[in-house]
Amino acid sequence: MPKVKSNGTELKVDLTDKEITQIKELLNREPSITEWGMFDVMHSEHCSYKSSRPKLKFFENAEKNYDRVLAGPGQDAGVIDIGDGYCLAFRIESHNHPSAIEPYHGAATGIGGIIRDILCMGVRPIALLDPLRFGTLKNNPHSQWLLKYVVKGIADYGNCTGIPTIGGEVEFDESFESNCLVNVACIGLGTIEDFNHAPSRAYHPGDYVILMGGSTGRDGIHGVTFASRTLTEMSEADRPAVQIGDPFTKKMIIEATIEAIKTGHVRGLKDLGGGGISCALSELTGEGGTGALIDMANIFTREPGMTSFEIMLSESQERMAFIVKPEGLEDILAIFKKFEMSHAVIGRTDDSGVLKVRDGENLVVNLPSTALSDAPTIQREEKSPDYLDALHKQKTPEPTKELKEIMHALISSENICSKEWIYRQYDHEVGVRSVVKCGEGDSGVLRIIGTDKFIAASVGTNSKHCFLDPYEGAKGGLVETCGNVIANGARPLAMVNCCNFGNPEKPESYWYFSKALDGINDFCRTLKIPIVGGNVSFYNEDEVKNTSIKPTPVIMIVGIIEGAENIITLPFKKPGNDILLIGETKGELGGSEYHSVIYGTEGGVPPKINESIIKATWEFLLELYSKNLVEANHDVNKGGFIITIAEMCFKNKLGANLDLTDSNVNDLRDDIFLFSESAGRFVIESATKEHDIIMEIAQQHGVLVRKLGNIIPEPKIIVRGLKENDIFLDVIKLKELHASTLPDLMEI
Repeated sequence: MPKVKSNGTELKVDLTDKEITQIKELLNREPSITEWGMFDVMHSEHCSYKSSRPKLKFFENAEKNYDRVLAGPGQDAGVIDIGDGYCLAFRIESHNHPSAIEPYHGAATGIGGIIRDILCMGVRPIALLDPLRFGTLKNNPHSQWLLKYVVKGIADYGNCTGIPTIGGEVEFDESFESNCLVNVACIGLGTIEDFNHAPSRAYHPGDYVILMGGSTGRDGIHGVTFASRTLTEMSEADRPAVQIGDPFTKKMIIEATIEAIKTGHVRGLKDLGGGGISCALSELTGEGGTGALIDMANIFTREPGMTSFEIMLSESQERMAFIVKPEGLEDILAIFKKFEMSHAVIGRTDDSGVLKVRDGENLVVNLPSTALSDAPTIQREEKSPDYLDALHKQKTPEPTKELKEIMHALISSENICSKEWIYRQYDHEVGVRSVVKCGEGDSGVLRIIGTDKFIAASVGTNSKHCFLDPYEGAKGGLVETCGNVIANGARPLAMVNCCNFGNPEKPESYWYFSKALDGINDFCRTLKIPIVGGNVSFYNEDEVKNTSIKPTPVIMIVGIIEGAENIITLPFKKPGNDILLIGETKGELGGSEYHSVIYGTEGGVPPKINESIIKATWEFLLELYSKNLVEANHDVNKGGFIITIAEMCFKNKLGANLDLTDSNVNDLRDDIFLFSESAGRFVIESATKEHDIIMEIAQQHGVLVRKLGNIIPEPKIIVRGLKENDIFLDVIKLKELHASTLPDLMEI
């Protein structure tokens, strides 16, 4: 790491030599040590997106091209108009590096940060989701420890704030051994009027700058530069870069902030997350087109003797910065007093275009307002990894186990087994909004109180598919996540993403990132799904082992369901009803759980995405819903459609009598047919009497539908019509295997 000096003090920085030279030329002087620290955090990858911005700029302008988008990329959260005077804000971010070092506080403060982003849009946070990635758990105490305390951190923080965690996903893979991924998402709900009251960042000279919330301490210093390096570059000395959260303070911050915004006196609002006061003030003044004079003596600190460097770079949690109209100052301060929130007027804006921070008689910061927020970009090289050709040529071996034995192994595998051990630690029903309980639907469903309108939300992607083909894998993540909300009865309305990748300085890692974004962009343009925000997390790799995480562009989708009667759930309902498979099953086992669990391989060709077929399938299902022809729906995901059917049997202890004679339209081998992970498929339950009308609608949409069999009252699955022997599966046995994996592994 380069070193800089100021008045005899030396500082290691993550800036490049070129950036150091440019900063000196911009200021025409040597920056103070505090200014060097501010440049260091604001020009870090985590804050400035200097590697990712060149690719992100190619996303569509969502606010310009979609009427329902109220706020798009670049805002604290995406916001969409969902009708009837309501708007929905949502965002997803990563807290990977802190969680890998200190899983409890790292995960908890990730939740705290995402809640503050939603607050900045003027709406109330109402739900959380948590897509996670860890190394394999079996015989791995380290991964077990990370999972245990990440889940506990999320649970404790979310439960204490009264915000339910309504969904998420977990993948286990050796590539996440050293770098777990802790992505957190939040949904906020409000009226259009609430959003219109949200700060505009159109400030005026003389506005007051107010700091509200927790005190400033030494925790979290260099948190963003810490997140802009690989973990193997770090040491125990980096542990203080992990912040400590306080969910009880956060609860009061939520109430105080919402009430303050409703007064109309708040012109600007920024949470103090990554980069702390440096980030908040530089972005508020830089984007607001103003300057400001800040008096450091008014910043309330937790520890004595803190230097200006420590105060400006601290990432202590539970803090918000407000820009307030002069005439509204007393009203805003009265609200903060009412909620017993610590607060201080720390300065005022001016028309200088310069951010100045005074520490006693010393002017320790004197920078153009845009100098920190307008960081340089870097054009990275990209190169396809040499190993992919060999991986793509791998074939599915001939099975050496009986299909029943394979089914037992898959249903109990870490990536397919029940995640109840995790979600039972979350209070996912607090707040009386949750409608579909975890495990009973493919997405979380929330009621909008006082209406007959419901929000469906899901997060996910398949890292193994993205590893083999980031372009198709990223599109597949969209298919899967959109499919989750569709399976519950909603139409996908908008998306945000959290892109987790390795070191962007390595051409192979940047190639994965670049191709994944191309896939997201192409799919969303074709399917008319606006991209309203996102987050990028780089440097998720272990340089000692020379390994990187599998590329993980996590997708978050929100949709709306009109009417309680249109909510579809996962479990089979009634014996005698038909079981239908929607979509074509191809020999697509690259990156499948079948390959991984049974053969220990990860090669092959992953599923390809045909957007026209995907769109037709969605429209077909939505038409079935409009005619009340679907009793249950579950998208086909990891393990293939036979796993999907088993999961639909569990809750009501029903069974399935299947005859697959006419369903294997591509004449696949039995194991390939059963365990293929072709994207965009669904298994639905419908009344037998509706079969002909469903097939007629399918023909109109050009969608392949095959009847697989019927639901039976006995808890068993009978599979006939295969090329080899029939299969007889005990649903109770499958359910026990499915439910016991995580509890057994997490006895630590």
